Amino acid sequence: MRRQITAFALLLGTTTLAAAQEDTRPIVLDPIVLRAGTEKVASSVPQSVSVLDSEDLNEIAPGNIGDVLKQVPGVAGVGSSSFFGQGFNIRGFGSSGTAASEAGIVQLIDGEKKYFESYRQGSLFVEPDFLKRVEVLRGPSAATLYGSGALGGVIAMETIDPGDLIPEGASSGGRVKLGYASNPDTAFGSISWGWRPAEDFEALAAFAYRKLGKTEDPDGETIVRSNSDTPNLLLKARKTFGDHYVEASYQHLEARGEDQDFNQLEGAQIGAFGPTFPGWGVGDILTRDQVARLEWGWNPADNRLIDATVALSYTNTIKDVQQGGVANEPISPTLLGRRDYALWKLRAQNVMDLSGAGYSHYLTIGAETFRQDRSSTTLSSSHPEGYTKSAAVFAWSELEWGRVTVNSGLRYERQKTEPKDSVTVTDDRVESESIEPQVGVMYRLNDDWSVFGSLAFVNRLPAVDELYDSRNGGAASPDLKDEKGKNIEIGVSYRGNDIFAAGDEAALKLTLFRNHIDDMIMRTNLPAPTPSYTNIDRAYLRGGELEASYMTGDWQFGAALSVVNGRDQDGEILDTLPNNRVALSAAWQASDSWKLGLRSMLADGRDKPDGTHRGGFGTHDIYAIWTPRQGPLEGVEVNMGIDNITNREYVPATYVTGPAPGRNFKVSLSKTF
Repeated sequence: MRRQITAFALLLGTTTLAAAQEDTRPIVLDPIVLRAGTEKVASSVPQSVSVLDSEDLNEIAPGNIGDVLKQVPGVAGVGSSSFFGQGFNIRGFGSSGTAASEAGIVQLIDGEKKYFESYRQGSLFVEPDFLKRVEVLRGPSAATLYGSGALGGVIAMETIDPGDLIPEGASSGGRVKLGYASNPDTAFGSISWGWRPAEDFEALAAFAYRKLGKTEDPDGETIVRSNSDTPNLLLKARKTFGDHYVEASYQHLEARGEDQDFNQLEGAQIGAFGPTFPGWGVGDILTRDQVARLEWGWNPADNRLIDATVALSYTNTIKDVQQGGVANEPISPTLLGRRDYALWKLRAQNVMDLSGAGYSHYLTIGAETFRQDRSSTTLSSSHPEGYTKSAAVFAWSELEWGRVTVNSGLRYERQKTEPKDSVTVTDDRVESESIEPQVGVMYRLNDDWSVFGSLAFVNRLPAVDELYDSRNGGAASPDLKDEKGKNIEIGVSYRGNDIFAAGDEAALKLTLFRNHIDDMIMRTNLPAPTPSYTNIDRAYLRGGELEASYMTGDWQFGAALSVVNGRDQDGEILDTLPNNRVALSAAWQASDSWKLGLRSMLADGRDKPDGTHRGGFGTHDIYAIWTPRQGPLEGVEVNMGIDNITNREYVPATYVTGPAPGRNFKVSLSKTF
């Protein structure tokens, strides 16, 4: 039997084979997070990880990737609910809306890294209808397999495969869907089809279309105008040749907005910087996002030392901004033009099964190289052009013996960054290297309880924007040091059933962390000769996450608590901290056809470094799903929901400004075939 393995699976760790054989109780609430030798569950992973599967995504009915992640502990959105204004923050690392801190989080779609940074615009553009699974790993333990800089963590998204659409015993199958949402104003339609004419070949084609309007605050005032038509395409094919396979995929998102707010994070903000400030302006804006991937794999059944893959990929995100048709809302000429992030990557790895009597041992070795081309048709001191080239080798070991698992990894990466001729403040080329070791240990106390701990050292190498930015007349920053993170985590997990009543189930995981960052990179906002970016000596982030779920009969309950606090070496509060918050959920399977649910977010207020205070808030969402199980409507699903049902006005701590969107009514109708 071919052993399935993914890079993300290797990262998260393993549980003992003995434990997997001893404990065969089905725990519905303990989701599968990886496949490596045997399937593993969340309570057996020695890191803080959350999983959103297809059922979770269906209940959320997301209009954008921000809707998917807002309930995940430790993850906060940055900016509006605009489809084009999505940025993220994990444990105080990530997008700030105005700097290059997107590099603090690794964002993956089908294993390929997504990165885009442009002033006051989003960093991640994803069609949520194509997603079947999202895994969020909090903390920097992603470094070994995914590269330097994962100080905040990893957001790993997986798109649908042919097998997700084809009914058992059939050779093809699909789904059509129509939907509407009031805030942001959205009309939506999609069709997906999977085909498997033979056991050794399968293919998928999916198309989605969104017509996006405006987002409003609780008072009905417009926050952000998206004003765009957004077609999205997903293609996949896989052919097997005995022990070999070849797989190809292509994703394409293309949005053309007319009189769209340039600032998709916050909207026009007319007068925000004085009575004469005309706002950020509106434009005719093209957003294009592409992911192309070709993979070859070889896993001979008679050789457990070979499970090899080689993948070549190309990703690119483009923003092309032209003046819109509103004369009194012009965009600054320095913000016009086309900006590209093109990335070519070649990656090879092999997994060896070195297991012996009484223990299991998997060793992954690999190498990758990439070249990123950051370009702009408009010369801008705040968006410098440049190349980033990187080469890395890595090794990851998973050793299991009895009740103990020891995972260890080592990555060496060398990066070279150079400005293009359009950068006039400096022509310095910068070479950096990173050596990143880590180790994690898990011990299974009994059938229900486990304890774990990990230690990871991570370097985030400076990005083009940080090295060569000279906004407001600032100097370039070619002497920036790498950010160096040391993350320590400890935790306990529980999974069990028949606790309070026969047949009930519960799962719980508590993780405490402390992240010490040396040479943290910060923007100065000062003119030359002060560099635009500088290193501060030290910063400290500490906190924890608790996730718990319980199911009895037709009821399921969930709770997630996330707390993070951080200061620099002078004791000053960091500006990137999210709200401490609790997310609660309840779902009732009222009948075979009806499911009803409630989600609540309760957030504490947060003091900001400038002396202001962002108040606490509570928001509540409800949903109802009707799925007839028999008769002529079998295969039909009606999904209805209301987000922010009380129309609460609030501003999350990670928003540069606010407010967040008001009440949103949404409904969708789908049919499988």
